[in-house]
Amino acid sequence: MSALLLPSYLGNSLFEEFICKFYETVILNDLVKHFFLLAKKPVVFRDLRRYWPYLLPKTPLEYRKPASATSEYDIRLPESQFSEIVTITNRMMIEMKFDSEHAPQLAHEILEIIEETRSQAAASSQSVLEGKDISADILQIVLKRNKIESEVMPSKAIKTGKGLVHEVWIRLDHDAQIVRLSGKIFIKDESFDDQLNEIIEKQANKDSIVELKLVRDAGPQHFLASHSLPFENGIPIRLFVKYLQQFSVDLAGVYAFDKDSILKKKV
Repeated sequence: MSALLLPSYLGNSLFEEFICKFYETVILNDLVKHFFLLAKKPVVFRDLRRYWPYLLPKTPLEYRKPASATSEYDIRLPESQFSEIVTITNRMMIEMKFDSEHAPQLAHEILEIIEETRSQAAASSQSVLEGKDISADILQIVLKRNKIESEVMPSKAIKTGKGLVHEVWIRLDHDAQIVRLSGKIFIKDESFDDQLNEIIEKQANKDSIVELKLVRDAGPQHFLASHSLPFENGIPIRLFVKYLQQFSVDLAGVYAFDKDSILKKKV
């Protein structure tokens, strides 16, 4: 996966100038001025800083394609109108002399966060879990609302069930203000290092947010994948659920590399 570019631009004066001019250009365009009807400029800036860690990286091929609308369905712009938003974004990046290699990916990342801002502004129910509201029990309710079954364990770790294609554990670290996603894939005893290394290598070469680590010092040997997301600025529910779902899908995808059937299938 390509590394995210947005964090390296945040705070840059050229980038801030771009966002201001982009906002003003859109609201003066009769075709798409309603794009920012509910998303005010200070909130756009705030959310770009807050929520970029929840962006799902894409493949280079995906970044070369035009960005698509991702906001909630009831406020989503028709394809023709969102294409105008993309055209404005790309034209202004050229005019302001953004790095031509960065511009396509940066456009995707900016518009994804703005679509989140628009969705939050239009939401009729809670769209962000603020720090004081973040707990295992509350997160379980959020998962249930998104059709993901889960169980809060005595340790307060959350074990997911139906609704995800592969089991994921969710742990909250309130000291570090981090939510950790992790998943295990257990390995049969009759396996060899070259077989395990081949799976790790193939997964590493795949466009995926899952990186595998071989663990042999804690019970049955297994592959472990983990990822952390910060929540000092809250947890944007919609983006978090998308990230969780993709993490689960990528975990399940590891089994495609198991040509020797050395991995234990989930029942």
